[in-house]
Amino acid sequence: MDRTITNKIKVIRQNQNITLKSLAEKTGLTEGYLSKIENSKNAPPISTLRRISTALGFDVSYFFLPDSDERNNNPNIEIDRVSNGTDERFSARPLEENDYGYEYRPLALNKKGKNMEPYTLFPDFEPGGVIQTHGEYFMYVLKGSIDFFYGTHKYSFSTGDSAYFDGHIPFQAKSIGKEKAKLLVIIYPYTRS
Repeated sequence: MDRTITNKIKVIRQNQNITLKSLAEKTGLTEGYLSKIENSKNAPPISTLRRISTALGFDVSYFFLPDSDERNNNPNIEIDRVSNGTDERFSARPLEENDYGYEYRPLALNKKGKNMEPYTLFPDFEPGGVIQTHGEYFMYVLKGSIDFFYGTHKYSFSTGDSAYFDGHIPFQAKSIGKEKAKLLVIIYPYTRS
């Protein structure tokens, strides 16, 4: 665990492009002492670690979390990569259809204890069924254009537009133009009290 802590200090400092000299100025510690900490197998005293974590902008508790990366099963992050700009990552994850007639692809399927539900959504050219649920929604138009019906209002959105809205107001969407729109939708479900 000690080596994990000292490695994290060094990696965070380097990722933030902070020199040992700059970190020394921020912490009141010497460059030599900081270098010794980063190259040591032993973690510094908690008081020193607090000074370093404050200077780096991290909570000191982060240094005590188990070290992990993409190759390990890190429960704190789920990464879904697209290396060539296509949706090849979904070749094993086909489009699904919900009860409202929208085609979608769920994202972040394996993240445990998540509070949000992210999707890519492809509205049809005819409005899907009206949705009315508990929770908050964030919608970002990745490609194309849509008409978005929210309560009694109609909004038109194009690539780069977004909306953040409450799901308890009835809503629906339809693609407009020559091809189906592609949306990023993030749902934060909750029940109103």
